[in-house]
Amino acid sequence: MNRREMFCYLSVPSTEQCKQKVHLNLYKRPDSVNISSESSVWSEGQMMKLKCEIENVGPLQNLTVQWTRVDQNNITTVTEMPYGSFSTSGEERKNGNVTSTLTVSASRDEDDVQYQCAALLRLDQLQQPQVGSSEPLNITVRYKPIITQPSKGIPNSVIKGNKLVLNCSAHGNPSPQYSWSSPGNKNLTTSSIIISSVQSEDQGQYSCTAYNDEGSDSMNVTVNVLEHPHTTNLSSESSMWSEGQMMKLKCEIKNTGPVQNLTVQWTRVDQNKNRTVTEMPYRRFSISEKQKGSMDVTSTLTVLASHDEDGVQYQCAALLKLEQLQQPQVGSSEPLNITVRYKPIITQPSKGIPNSVIKGNKLVLNCSAHGNPSPQYSWSSPGNKNLTTSSIIISSVQSEDQGQYSCTAYNDEGSDSMNVTVNVLEHPHTTKLSSESSVWSEGQMMKLKCEIKNTGPVQNLTVQWTRVDQNKNRTVTEMPYRRFSISEKQKGSMDVTSTLTVSASRDEDGVQYQCAALLKLEQLQQPQVGSSEPLNITVRYKPTITQPSSGTISLTQGDQLVLNCSAHGNPSPQYSWNSPGNKNLTISSIFISSVQSEDQGQYICTAYNDEGSDSLTVVVNVAVEYKLIIIIIAVCAVVGVVLIIGFWYYRHTQNKWRNLASHRNNDNIALSDDIAGQS
Repeated sequence: MNRREMFCYLSVPSTEQCKQKVHLNLYKRPDSVNISSESSVWSEGQMMKLKCEIENVGPLQNLTVQWTRVDQNNITTVTEMPYGSFSTSGEERKNGNVTSTLTVSASRDEDDVQYQCAALLRLDQLQQPQVGSSEPLNITVRYKPIITQPSKGIPNSVIKGNKLVLNCSAHGNPSPQYSWSSPGNKNLTTSSIIISSVQSEDQGQYSCTAYNDEGSDSMNVTVNVLEHPHTTNLSSESSMWSEGQMMKLKCEIKNTGPVQNLTVQWTRVDQNKNRTVTEMPYRRFSISEKQKGSMDVTSTLTVLASHDEDGVQYQCAALLKLEQLQQPQVGSSEPLNITVRYKPIITQPSKGIPNSVIKGNKLVLNCSAHGNPSPQYSWSSPGNKNLTTSSIIISSVQSEDQGQYSCTAYNDEGSDSMNVTVNVLEHPHTTKLSSESSVWSEGQMMKLKCEIKNTGPVQNLTVQWTRVDQNKNRTVTEMPYRRFSISEKQKGSMDVTSTLTVSASRDEDGVQYQCAALLKLEQLQQPQVGSSEPLNITVRYKPTITQPSSGTISLTQGDQLVLNCSAHGNPSPQYSWNSPGNKNLTISSIFISSVQSEDQGQYICTAYNDEGSDSLTVVVNVAVEYKLIIIIIAVCAVVGVVLIIGFWYYRHTQNKWRNLASHRNNDNIALSDDIAGQS
């Protein structure tokens, strides 16, 4: 069918026959797909060929050969060879036989790999390619061993007397065999060496060899046999040190190794249990080889002999630090206690701090020092008194006990001295407060004097001024040393005068002042106080009117008028009023029960005393009462209207009666005429 052309014909009566060429692709699945290797067993390093033979498949031009590789880890690799990359027998549009070749380098990575080939026909008319596959082909590669254990170049360390296990393992095909060579030329045909209790002679190089028909591999491992130091001794060149010497501590470590892994650790513990650690690595100590793998080591620590070293404890330790061991192997010496002889150092009393005590109180001066041997003491006191004791006790201190005391602490190594100054403090015998005048006048600058007798030391003295006003408000002012005058009376005792300047104002009237002497000392929790009696201040000042307020008062005629005048002043003020009509009244109040228009005008109040006066003006306006007048006028008007109306009514009534009488008279006349006619 592939060599012929196909046509489609259409015949219709009375028309020409229609002819159309038909394109028809026919494909043929392969009869067989076979994969093969040129050798059933490969040797590492060879270039091997895999052959895929496909029989009777077509059309050849649409054929692809697919190679699939699956390794031991199930990782798949696919390689495709299109038409033209393999040999064929037949035309490209026809069926034929195909041979495809894949070249592989025989390495140990190819051992146990699985290969498979497949024929893929890819046609436009087909959604999926038509496939014919071979059976899988398993590859076997022979290769020489490669040792995986022990690791290269890593030494193996073991403590003497412990178990030693050396394992040798390798990858190879065929499976490798093993042999070991050990120190002393011992040969073993085994994969493992086991020594139940390792000794120094077991130290050295071990060599493992893994071999098969393809070749061999070897690996060396060095075994270090570690020993706990048999002895670790710590010693000093002298059992007793003297301050200032440079002393050497010697740490002797016997029978240890390997020294390149050795560190000497020095530990210092002082009397307060503070711990200091110093480490000396390899190359910082001397070494002497004793036997194979075993060394004697000497480490030296140089220490300055000071009093801080007295009572200190030293210890040295040999530390073998190895990567194979979680914790270093330790061999420690016994502790060595250090004794240092040094001259005394006085710790009490403190340098330069004076000691103050109240006169009559107890004085205690203690002297203490650090020294080795334990120090002895002597005191020198004022008056050149010498005492061979560590403490001075005076039950009742007096002024003559004031001065410089010197303590000396001494032993065979030397001595130390310390001076202390004793100040004898006295309560002020008297503290007196006075004013330069018993009565002040406003505007003056007045001085208050505080006299403090027999006190000291004045450099610790503060004069405290206290002011309490009439509302009990309290103000405190302190004057330190150098702000008051001083006169020395006797040794350590002073008379002090402190002055406070005050502006005499009315606010100071009735104020109470007090002064106090305060001795402030570090040795005393509370300052020593001597206080004066309170001093009451009187200030004379002119009056200041507080009532009435200046201004205008408006009243109506007949109202009540009350004017009160009051003022502050010292002495108490007197009062006078000046009223309209130049009336002068020496009273503090004006009272008018019914004010009239003539009471209107200016009222002046004056308050006065010996210090001066103050005046205040009040204007009084009196308004006339028109309401009554209006009522009277209204009443009069109403009465007038009533009288007028009454009068009119009266007149009107009188006229009416007259008219009536007049008519009556006329009627009578007419009747008479009529009667006369009839007659």
